[in-house]
Amino acid sequence: MANINLDTKDYVLTSLDAVFTQDDVQCICQRLNIHRGKYWANPNLGSQLHTLKRSKDVPRMLQLVQQYAQEALNDLVPSRLSDIVVSTSQRISSRIDLNIEVTRLTGQKQNIAYFVAVGG
Repeated sequence: MANINLDTKDYVLTSLDAVFTQDDVQCICQRLNIHRGKYWANPNLGSQLHTLKRSKDVPRMLQLVQQYAQEALNDLVPSRLSDIVVSTSQRISSRIDLNIEVTRLTGQKQNIAYFVAVGG
């Protein structure tokens, strides 16, 4: 099994016996990393965040990143999760931080920190 390291956006291999407990985090990261329209089975799956790598680093990018992330994650809400709240901030130039607050169907809440590179 493998988990995604949110700092490097790379897989960290673990033992095959380990329980895969962070499947919701994995699902959210995959939805944000898949390019919208590239998955053959579902063209509406994924996000448009990849289009922002070469865009300008201007204040309106905060709102655009938030919209793209919500668009990529909105189909998870009724079936897999009960609520997803996405907020954005920028502390470092050329990088927008996403704070994704996930509420599972059991009522348990979790925050996921994710970043998007802009202004390549």
